[in-house]
Amino acid sequence: MAGQVPAGGPRQSTAQRGCRLLRLRQLLAQELAAGFGTHHEDPVVQQLAGLRRIGAAVYDLEQELQAAEAAGGKDLRRARCYFAAGETLVTFADAFVLDAFTDPKHPRHIAHVTFLQAQAFYLKIPDLVTAVRQEIAYPGAARVKLPVLPGPRFETERCPLEHMLAMQRAATKVEELIGTRIESVRIHSAGAEPHGLRSAVLAMAAAKTKCAAADQVIGALRRGERVPAETHEEAEAFYYDGVLRQYLYAAQELELAGVTAAAPLTEEAPEESPPPIPLRPQQPPPERWPQQGGWSGGGIGLGQLITADIVGNLVGDLLGGLFGGGGNWSGRNWW
Repeated sequence: MAGQVPAGGPRQSTAQRGCRLLRLRQLLAQELAAGFGTHHEDPVVQQLAGLRRIGAAVYDLEQELQAAEAAGGKDLRRARCYFAAGETLVTFADAFVLDAFTDPKHPRHIAHVTFLQAQAFYLKIPDLVTAVRQEIAYPGAARVKLPVLPGPRFETERCPLEHMLAMQRAATKVEELIGTRIESVRIHSAGAEPHGLRSAVLAMAAAKTKCAAADQVIGALRRGERVPAETHEEAEAFYYDGVLRQYLYAAQELELAGVTAAAPLTEEAPEESPPPIPLRPQQPPPERWPQQGGWSGGGIGLGQLITADIVGNLVGDLLGGLFGGGGNWSGRNWW
């Protein structure tokens, strides 16, 4: 039917995504390459370099997807969806850590919350790379749940300006990436609106609105103006849930229409780990009531009662001898 895309036929091959997408990736890679190519003794820099190498595995899938699409005969929409999610998350993470490597010889400080957020993005990549390859081999075989979510937002008591700037930078990078994807889809759709394009465009429109509002808060902070804590928190949420999350959903909608229809708008932070299970099962409390044959368990035995009575009599006799009155002191009952 005109205007529809066959389920198994690619709307656009990976090779047809255009040179502009490739230039975007190369530009970001060049911005990071100088810093990551330099050996630093700083363990945080070394760890970021290792995480970046994990993220770069996404780009190795380009040729594999291209070969599978050229062979034909398979529905690779899920594979493309996983790939789009992975590429978007890597763009987030690379933009988050970019500030540390602007000057290769003098890596700059990265806020701890920025490091944790970028690390969370990078560590999602191995599962997504595996999912793409499983889908190439056997469509429908991957068990990574769709849509891919960005995960909960890492927070501090008051988000540092450096972290806000990292989110702003990530929003700018990924807006260009998704905008180029949308343009590429329109060019190769031959005039018919592909499924998922409408959802992606609407998600981008909402994201731009939230981004503009959050940018105003950053501008005020950079000018040294006083910003209420509530406004500060709202801007942080706008960037993460209103911008980054929406762009991640838009990227997946372009590849697999309707996949984000029930996706959450926010995610809660993971709950604390449950307490460890004891090595030995706890024993039931001992019986404290008389049973047939006498007292048992941890209750008071008959011998203890007799001993307590003897001690009580001795103490009473002693006090009675000291104060007189056989245990009656100053007209008041002592016992």
